[in-house]
Amino acid sequence: MMNRPHIEFVQAQMLPWRRIGAGLARPDAEYKMLSRDPDTGACSALIRFPPSWHREGPEHLAAAEEFYVLDGQFHMDGTTYDADCYAFLPALWPRHTMSSTTGCTMLAFYDREPALRAGAFGLVEEAHRRVIPKIDATKLPWDMTLNDPKLRHLGISRKNLRTNPDTGERTLLSLILPQSAPEQGKGPQEMHPCVEEAFVLAGALSGPQGTMYPGAYFWRPAGIPHGPFGAHWGAVTLIRFVGGHHVNEWSTQEIAFDMRPSYRPILPPHLAHLANEPWTPPPSY
Repeated sequence: MMNRPHIEFVQAQMLPWRRIGAGLARPDAEYKMLSRDPDTGACSALIRFPPSWHREGPEHLAAAEEFYVLDGQFHMDGTTYDADCYAFLPALWPRHTMSSTTGCTMLAFYDREPALRAGAFGLVEEAHRRVIPKIDATKLPWDMTLNDPKLRHLGISRKNLRTNPDTGERTLLSLILPQSAPEQGKGPQEMHPCVEEAFVLAGALSGPQGTMYPGAYFWRPAGIPHGPFGAHWGAVTLIRFVGGHHVNEWSTQEIAFDMRPSYRPILPPHLAHLANEPWTPPPSY
């Protein structure tokens, strides 16, 4: 059972970097914890590797791991991951050599406590079926097929990174067009029967809790009404639908939309102090 608190939203720039200790994924790198399930240890984090970081295996994690490289370069077992590269490695997948010559920052997602264990052993066929060794997202075409007319104003395009055929869980990139807003300045709210998790990569996205800039993160449990949303100059977001298949369920009531909303986040107690510290990007000009 997923027991992460509702976070909507926090700018990762406001969170502290901490060193990763022994016994967890990527020791001696740094992390910013975005969200964590206190029962299972499942978590989402930013991980930052210093230049010349290096690690020799073989070793493996108790958790399945997804990662998306934000900047720099990461090397693992002969594969190089540049910015905008993605991978999904099932639990127990072996790592023999990992390094980052230039340094690297990535988003990482774990489905349980990412405990680090020495050694490698034979994996079941299911693990080989599920692994995604590498996707260079820059090489994927945008899917411009709109699947919900109530979101037509956003002009959404997608790049699918992973779909679990058994559970319907998905990881994708979502592109929203510039100068997009609900018609007549209002719109219905949507909700999903699964968790939606997101990290803004570029642009800015406005909604009832404020304007999300690059580095904005939310973990929204199932059944939470949200929106409507819009974007002045567009936005690109990495989205994960966790714990089930993504379906849009719509309210009958319409909510007013504001392109420049105040910051009104929904935060758990350990992040509540950030509600009074809105973050804005540096001037563009």
